[in-house]
Amino acid sequence: MNSMADFRFQGEIPGSKSIFNRALIVKSYFPVLDLQGHSECDDVVHMREGLKEIRERSRIDCGEGGTTFRFMALRASRMRGVHTLEATPRLLQRPQKGLLDLLSQLGVQTQIKNREMFVVSEGWKRPRAPLKVNTSESSQYASALILNCWLLDFDLEFELVGDKVSESYFQLTVQMLKELGMRMQVQGNKYLIPAGQRISKLEYRVESDLSSAFTMASAGALVGGAKLLNYPVKSSQPDGVFVEIFKQMNIETEMVEGALCVKPSTGLRAVNWDLYQSPDLFPVLAVLCSWANGSSKLFNAPHLAAKESNRIAKIADLFERLGISHEVLPDGMIIHGNPQQSLKKGITFDSDQDHRMVMAATLMKLKGHDITIENPEAINKSFPEFWDMIGIKA
Repeated sequence: MNSMADFRFQGEIPGSKSIFNRALIVKSYFPVLDLQGHSECDDVVHMREGLKEIRERSRIDCGEGGTTFRFMALRASRMRGVHTLEATPRLLQRPQKGLLDLLSQLGVQTQIKNREMFVVSEGWKRPRAPLKVNTSESSQYASALILNCWLLDFDLEFELVGDKVSESYFQLTVQMLKELGMRMQVQGNKYLIPAGQRISKLEYRVESDLSSAFTMASAGALVGGAKLLNYPVKSSQPDGVFVEIFKQMNIETEMVEGALCVKPSTGLRAVNWDLYQSPDLFPVLAVLCSWANGSSKLFNAPHLAAKESNRIAKIADLFERLGISHEVLPDGMIIHGNPQQSLKKGITFDSDQDHRMVMAATLMKLKGHDITIENPEAINKSFPEFWDMIGIKA
């Protein structure tokens, strides 16, 4: 199998699942809000359907999405009753202590048992002191809290404590809420949300998902080029930093009539990159680095071990199968690139139900490695259109 030299992508990437799920929480308080854009990925579908059920009955299927689960837990806790959140065992094994502590401070009782979390709430009680929101595991607890601060009958104060893991995603939440009209007072790590918050606009456009855009842009850089239509240049999405990474790696891009055009590169340069604020880039970026001249270092993302899979270990597994020289770090990886890789045949790779592992392995297929990807349906979590857009099968 040779590299697919005739590959070239042109199209619009579906809406950001991160933004869509945040916007759906807001819409649950204000049904009049018109969300423009589209996404049919599993995480968004679970959020959309779960919010319907939260009004009709109290059993909510959160699937495998950490964002869906954590956002939904805070949303359910605003309503009096006993709510049952269903999730996969793997999701419930991921760090959740910060979520339980936060709900406890709001007077909400919780219990995790088997594949369910029970949320017993009388609605949020006015805290006696400012809430402490632990951000050392995830920024999603802070996002889940502030997303649900609409229509409160009391002022709410909270403080972010601990290391700020993926803080850029919390700032994405804050920026979106400000655009929708939420007023807040911010002093360092302390936030005050006045009572009675309401939206100030009736329409909100959900821009393209830049994590997915990065994958298609990387495919274009590796083989044939890409043109991403309606690309959001001034985006708050953390993964939008990939354009800067491309510059350092000698991948040419330009904006033409609202589209990001990516030229195929035959001289990729190695890169050192801190992924603390954009860990989701790691799997596909590691693949790019494997085709570069020289050694790349991707670092400062120990939280990669607690994603849908242990992403450092899974990329190491993929690279070992393909004979790519690398060094595993506790917080990332050193990749010794080789533009003249010996293409392997008959390789099987288990995605471990991780959508980003599917993306990474598929780019290796696109470059000519003969890989059978197990559990390819995991891609539906974030990017169900992927197979049609990439043009090959798992």
